[in-house]
Amino acid sequence: MKKTEAKFRLSKIRIKLFATILTVLALFFVVISVVTSPALFLVLSNQTYNQSTQAAEQIKACIPGSVSYYYDLYAISVNNNIDFEILNNDGTIYYTSSKDSINGSSHFASSGANSSNFSNTVPTDEYSYVVKKDNFEIRKLITANASYFVYETDFETGEKLYIYSSVADVEKIVSVSRAVFLSIFMSLFVFFSLIFYLLVAKFTKPLVEMNDITKDMAALNFERRCGDYGRDEIGQLGKSINTLSGTLDATLIDLKDKNEQLEKDIQRRHALDNARKSFINNVSHELKTPIAIISGYAEGVCEGISSDPEVIKEYCNIIKEESNKMNGLVTELLELSKIESGTQNFTPDYFNLGESVAHILSHLSLQTEAKGITVVNKVPPTLACFAEKDKIEIVLNNYVTNAIAHCDGKKIISVTCTDAGECFRINVFNTGMHIADGDMPELWDSFYRADKSHARSENRFGLGLSIVKGIMINHKCRFGVQNVENGVSFSFEIPKDSKYYD
Repeated sequence: MKKTEAKFRLSKIRIKLFATILTVLALFFVVISVVTSPALFLVLSNQTYNQSTQAAEQIKACIPGSVSYYYDLYAISVNNNIDFEILNNDGTIYYTSSKDSINGSSHFASSGANSSNFSNTVPTDEYSYVVKKDNFEIRKLITANASYFVYETDFETGEKLYIYSSVADVEKIVSVSRAVFLSIFMSLFVFFSLIFYLLVAKFTKPLVEMNDITKDMAALNFERRCGDYGRDEIGQLGKSINTLSGTLDATLIDLKDKNEQLEKDIQRRHALDNARKSFINNVSHELKTPIAIISGYAEGVCEGISSDPEVIKEYCNIIKEESNKMNGLVTELLELSKIESGTQNFTPDYFNLGESVAHILSHLSLQTEAKGITVVNKVPPTLACFAEKDKIEIVLNNYVTNAIAHCDGKKIISVTCTDAGECFRINVFNTGMHIADGDMPELWDSFYRADKSHARSENRFGLGLSIVKGIMINHKCRFGVQNVENGVSFSFEIPKDSKYYD
């Protein structure tokens, strides 16, 4: 329904233009129709004047007294479709052309007759717009209620000649001509109406289409395009609309992309702000406890809470242990800050990964033995790789330390190596509880702990996996974690050689 109404609204320009043209055409024909009758009458009047002048010259050329004189006069009357009369010097009729003339006299009027046609007519105001000449006018015969063109001239011998032409004959011609004109006008009006409608439809079609397209543009729909409307102004307008549509479409797409990016940036900024607040809170929390412990035991030692050397030694050991924890936290914070800031130079080199794995497992053997954990090392002892040795050892240390903290059940930790194309994939597996699916994405965030029950004595602050994440991103290598049968497996990849970074 709306589409139909839209088409109807769009066709208004066609209706208006067509109606305007028809109105102009109708007015033109009306004006012509009004002017035609007077103009035609004027033309015929002038023609009658010229004909009367020629007839007068012919009459004057006739020789009175000749055998054919009266015949010649009669012939002039018939051939020119006129009546005329010749008056003597005393006003009597010398000759009248027909017995059917104005007063019904015979062809050969007696010279003694004194009643001429001219004397029975009077001037009239009919057709006053006709140009009057000194010897040519319209006069009305009162007795017959008829009007005639009267042409008057003199013979050289003094006789007067009056030539009469019926006004009714001219009016009849005008009337017939007007009827013919109206018939032709109606035919031409219908014909030109059809022609103009087709022309208007062809002319307005591009305008209607452009109007429809611009409405779509207003509704932010830029799919439609104007056709080729030629090289005139309408064609140029269509091309301009296409250019405008394409520009607006590209601009809106760019604006949309930038808006989406802005929204992401705002969300990221909020997330970073929340992370910063959470980070500060977590750091404050992690530092608050050891500081309180150190302060309390130091105060007790200073006040001489006990004279027993063993008690004082125990207090000092606790202060030392808490200081070491604080030092470990600060060290990890500094390491994370360096990694995330990107200020450190990336200088990978070849080193023996198998040797590094064996060294870290040996270094942590006291912790594994204390917890009764069986460690299985399946990494070849001479496994060369290309990376930053100290950073990869941090990753290995954090993975193994994390495995020790969460190892349970059969208490097995296994370190394995598999070929992953351009890289080696190192897996650190530990038996124990699976990680909840909801905790998986958060493990790599600072200070996040999936298991909130770990004691502070483990010296773990939730920064290890965040450091792993930064190191692996800097190496452009993949890393991850997944729940497997009987436990959890953390993994990371390490390039085999320098070709990885080409």
